[in-house]
Amino acid sequence: MLAVSNGMLVAPVARELFESCGLIDVQQTEWFCQQRWLDVYRRIHDHLGADTLYSIGRRIPYAAEFPEERMNDVPSALESIDVAYHLAHRGGEIGHYKYVELGLDHYEIHCDNPYPNEFDIGIITSLVERFRGRLQFDVRMKRAAPNPVEDNACVVEIVRV
Repeated sequence: MLAVSNGMLVAPVARELFESCGLIDVQQTEWFCQQRWLDVYRRIHDHLGADTLYSIGRRIPYAAEFPEERMNDVPSALESIDVAYHLAHRGGEIGHYKYVELGLDHYEIHCDNPYPNEFDIGIITSLVERFRGRLQFDVRMKRAAPNPVEDNACVVEIVRV
């Protein structure tokens, strides 16, 4: 909730969206129905656009629980996304963020989850920037979801430039 609120930058608008999807008086220690959150993301996309979803994704690594002790460079940070994702969700098959190393400083994240592609690329970009050191990386959508309403699966490529 904090990442969504901060990513939108306007707390009253965020609160209105939460409430319109049945998320009233949200506390960080509570668990919520994932469909309600997905409804919030859909409304953000429809009313505020893809850039807002990207902005929210960029804030996730600072708001969600990540295995910080295992993160010390770009590969270990990318590998941690799936761990953090599963820590933040429970019950049922929720999908994955699969880390794939293709070569020296060349990686992919296969995002097979119900979240928007722009949100996923925001998370990945944020972690790459945080752990890149003096290196430069290009983070780009290699394969976007062809029909996001039915399946959000995408592939994000990370390459040192």
